[in-house]
Amino acid sequence: MTLTKDGRRFALVLASTFMLGACATIQTGSYSDDNVDFSTFESFSWLQSDPYIAPEGSAPVNPLARAMIESAIQTELQGQGYRYTEDRNDADLLVAYTVGSRDKIRIESYPMDYRGHWGWHDPRSHYYFRKTEARNYTEGTLGVDLFDNETGKPVWHGWAQKTVTAEDRADPEPTINAGIAKLFAGFPE
Repeated sequence: MTLTKDGRRFALVLASTFMLGACATIQTGSYSDDNVDFSTFESFSWLQSDPYIAPEGSAPVNPLARAMIESAIQTELQGQGYRYTEDRNDADLLVAYTVGSRDKIRIESYPMDYRGHWGWHDPRSHYYFRKTEARNYTEGTLGVDLFDNETGKPVWHGWAQKTVTAEDRADPEPTINAGIAKLFAGFPE
């Protein structure tokens, strides 16, 4: 099948749209200690009075966003059937989280069609040039860790990543809630 110039443009726009759409999605992953029986855990609390663990050299996180993150984590764990307790000594699981962002550059290169009278001076010949575009973006990451309060060992780690948009900066709560819900979707039972 041979695409016309308009067909190639349409395919390029369509591919770009899918790539931009993929950038806006929240990617998540998790893993747990296979030797741990999560059915024995019933309650949770925060690892410390301030459950946010700031990575070394990181910028401070907005206190409102931190409150949204903590509320969303607590809501998800309670939705999984765990009971929240203020007293860390009474909890089966202790929860902590980290937040970070990284500025990145995405470089895309694709062929561009050029028709001209070069080389052989054949008007039917096609010459292809590569167009390269660089896009700056910020990737946000949230990590959540759960520890067995009895042993002090980590038992589960989950992470969520997303390209941060202007809408996310203006109103982070929907993205925070969606990211944490997706992060806990595969939580062990």
